[in-house]
Amino acid sequence: MKQIAPLVLTNPNRDWVLKELEKLYLEWTAWSLVVAQIVDQPYDKQRQTEVFADGEDKMKMHAILQAKTLTFLNNNIEGHGFIEGFDGHGCDRTDLRLHHRVKHRLHNLDLLRASLPYAKVPDSYWKQRAKMLVDKIVEKGPEAGAKLLENALKNPLGDS
Repeated sequence: MKQIAPLVLTNPNRDWVLKELEKLYLEWTAWSLVVAQIVDQPYDKQRQTEVFADGEDKMKMHAILQAKTLTFLNNNIEGHGFIEGFDGHGCDRTDLRLHHRVKHRLHNLDLLRASLPYAKVPDSYWKQRAKMLVDKIVEKGPEAGAKLLENALKNPLGDS
């Protein structure tokens, strides 16, 4: 069995990455509703595969969402390779109907969303969090600052 690469956020703005991933997930969810309503389009059975029954416009839209998602992942999350199919194989074979492809993509994104809270974050993220904490401590004073620090140590990724 091949060792899976560690999941690492390469963008120090963890909150932004999570929000953007959630936006993409919502786009995929909306796309799944569109795909579920597809009425087969006519296609030339002599020259085209059954996937063309989804309609070339829908196939194009899927490819755009796919590219957008892959670009986001490549630019912000290292080790997302456990999500199979972005390479035209697996669930994204071009001979599979869109309802199969979208269903599997949503499943893979569910896996990623569940895994991200445990992903490593870059050192710059921790520096940013430390600066925010110091600013809050200075603003609140020593007593309240000590409580803030205590909470931050107990839950470093929290909103303390």
